[in-house]
Amino acid sequence: MTVPTRTCIGCRRRDAAVELVRLAVTDGQVVVADRLRAGRGASVHPRPACLETGLRTDVLARAFKQRVTVADATELLQRITIASRRKR
Repeated sequence: MTVPTRTCIGCRRRDAAVELVRLAVTDGQVVVADRLRAGRGASVHPRPACLETGLRTDVLARAFKQRVTVADATELLQRITIASRRKR
């Protein structure tokens, strides 16, 4: 059986989808999303360096093909960390 893989928007490394956290856009804001949510998403490793790289290089806007904002990067990072712990 094949394991679904995704590419991290921060480090650009491919990994199993279960190892990454899915992000989506709601009302122009980047949020942590569950796998059941339909629509365009982006995946990121639950590591500060991956998220910082994605935000610094405007990778999120390219991934979502629209202008997006991150209201509070610290809060988003905390949500990513929490979501990654729930999976394990």
